[in-house]
Amino acid sequence: MNPLVFDGVGTIWAHDSEGNLKYIDEKINKVTFQAQFDWEKVMGGDSGYAFHYTAKDLADKVSIEVPRYSSALAELSQGAVTVEGPVSFDESEEGVLIPGEGYTVKRPKEYGGKFLSGSEEVYLKDNATGKLMKLGKAASTPTAEQYSVTDEGKIISDTSNDKKNIIVIYKWRKDSGTKSGLSGTRRPKPFKLVHRFELLDDRSGKPVPCQLTIWRALGGGTLDISQERKKPTVNTMSVEIMEPGITADNPNGYAAELIFGI
Repeated sequence: MNPLVFDGVGTIWAHDSEGNLKYIDEKINKVTFQAQFDWEKVMGGDSGYAFHYTAKDLADKVSIEVPRYSSALAELSQGAVTVEGPVSFDESEEGVLIPGEGYTVKRPKEYGGKFLSGSEEVYLKDNATGKLMKLGKAASTPTAEQYSVTDEGKIISDTSNDKKNIIVIYKWRKDSGTKSGLSGTRRPKPFKLVHRFELLDDRSGKPVPCQLTIWRALGGGTLDISQERKKPTVNTMSVEIMEPGITADNPNGYAAELIFGI
């Protein structure tokens, strides 16, 4: 085939050992595959050249750089456990006690969730010094050192606290959400990785379909969940190539394959 210049990326996806599609992403920055074969020199006698070479263990390098987070990527690279269902969030808000109205927390309504009464902490804030004074909870008719709250998250206090700033720390619940659980004993599981991309044949000017397949891969590397102002994070999954064995769809037992439609 004609020589090809590798430029650009395509789509990657991964299946677990049971054949279930675990991950697919077309918004990738970089896929690296560096095949590495080295010899161990065996020296003897007066010659400065080796008289025998012993093959070292293969040192192929594979990595994937992705500019966004997904729970599936956390599973593949870190051995995280994904749980879907009800979730609760810790929240903080600062507001003002409006005369006759108090203050109602906002986040649960914004996200279609429910305020969890009993989880809240309420503080009066001195705007001049920033000092916080914790208010006690009253069942009804709060004093100047107390507050009361409804099931909807409406907070009221004594009229002497009207127009004062408060800080509320609380929890709220959403009926549907996703958790990525990272335990201290986690281990990533093997998967099959495919990278489908397209290159250009400079001689003919026609596109060439290409594919990299890692038949049995094991993830690792850095899952970056950092947040920095005006700077997106990038996740880099290191991929170890494992001995795949011989199967019906891989009868030659190749660990990796590069396929070109030319």
